[in-house]
Amino acid sequence: MKILHTSDWHLGRRPVGGIGEYSKTRYEDYFNAAEYIVNEAIKNKVDVFIIAGDLFDRSSLLPDILFRTEKILNKLKENNIDVLLIEGNHDKIYTHDDSWIKYLENRNLVIMPKTKKINDNFIFEPYIKDNIYFYGVPYQGVIIDEVLIELSKNIDENNKNIVIVHTGIGGNFIPGCTKSEIIDLFKGKVLYIAGGHLHTYKYYPKENPYFFVPGCPEYWDLNEKGNKSYIIYDTETNKYEFFESKKRKISTYNFDSNFFEIKNLDIEKGEIIKININSKNSIDNIDNYEKILLEKGALKVIFNINYSNISESYDIENIDKKVIEENIIKTWDNIYSANSKKTIEYLETLKNKVYDNSQEIFDSFDHFLDVILEGEENEN
Repeated sequence: MKILHTSDWHLGRRPVGGIGEYSKTRYEDYFNAAEYIVNEAIKNKVDVFIIAGDLFDRSSLLPDILFRTEKILNKLKENNIDVLLIEGNHDKIYTHDDSWIKYLENRNLVIMPKTKKINDNFIFEPYIKDNIYFYGVPYQGVIIDEVLIELSKNIDENNKNIVIVHTGIGGNFIPGCTKSEIIDLFKGKVLYIAGGHLHTYKYYPKENPYFFVPGCPEYWDLNEKGNKSYIIYDTETNKYEFFESKKRKISTYNFDSNFFEIKNLDIEKGEIIKININSKNSIDNIDNYEKILLEKGALKVIFNINYSNISESYDIENIDKKVIEENIIKTWDNIYSANSKKTIEYLETLKNKVYDNSQEIFDSFDHFLDVILEGEENEN
C-alpha cells in the first residue's frame, strides 16, 4: 500500500489585517500548496492520503473556504483515494464537541479514525484497510502523553499498525507536543506514525525512523525555518520518501551600512523579501527602497532594523521584573520572542491562575500558542 502523509494545511489563513493584494495572494497560497500535494498523490497513485490535523486555520469558516476545501478533497474521492483526517487544535470548536472535520466525514469526503474517552477509559477505533489498522489521535493538549501511553498499551503489535496524531516532539515547552520517550513506546508496534502540529519536517529516531512530521506545506509564519514537505510511504517495502512542498519563495538578506546595495538585488516575481539591517545611524528613505523592490516584482518587503549603537544599561535596584523577562524572551529567537510583550501578558495570566489554583490553566495553556501568534508581528 502506498500512503501520502501531509499535515497542517491551514486553509483559509490570511495575514493580519486580511485586506489588500498581499492578503489575497497569501490566502491563495495555502490552497495552491494543498492542491499541489493532492495532484501529486493522484499522479503517484497512492492508496491512502493522510492529513494529520489542522486542515483549517480557524474553526469558524467562510463559505469560500469550505467550498474550495470540498472541491480539493473531492478530487481524491474521484480517484478512489481514501482520505484519513484527524482534528488539529485549529480545527476544534472548543465551545462544542464538534468541528468541520466531522462535517466533511458526513459528506463522505474523509474518514476519521476515532479516539473516545468513556468514563476514565480511552477507546480507540481504527479504520482498517487491506489488513492495516489506522489509529487516529486528534489534538489532545496537555494530556497527549497520557493518551499515547494508553494507545501504546492497547495496540496489537501482531497487526500492521499506523498511528495518525496531531503532535510533534517538543517536550513540555510547546503545547500539545509529546516527548521522544513516549514515541519510543511504539517501537516494534507500528509501521509508521504520521505526526503534525509542528510546521517543519521532522523525523524520529535518527536511525530507522518511524515517526514523521511533514510540516506545514506553506509558511504559516514568515519566521519559520526548515524544510516543508509531504511524505510518501510504502507499507510493502517500509520505505519513505521526502518531497518538498510548493510554497512561496522567501529570501532574507543582511546588510550593514552598505544597505544602499539593496537596489541591486535580483528579485523573482512574487517573492517575499526580508531585509535585516545593522546600522549605527538612523536610516532614511526606507520607503524608497521598498518601492524599488516592489517594482522589481517582490510581493512584499519586510525591513528589520537593528541600531547597533544603542546599548541598554539597567539600574539593578530599580529594574522592572517584566523588563528582565522581556529581554530574556527576545533572546529565544523563536515564535514567542517575535511578540515578546504579548508573551509576557499571557505568562502573567497563567502564573496568576496557578496561584489561584484555577482549573482554567489547562485550557489557557492549550490556547497560548495560538493566541500569541495573532499579534502584529504575525505575517507582518
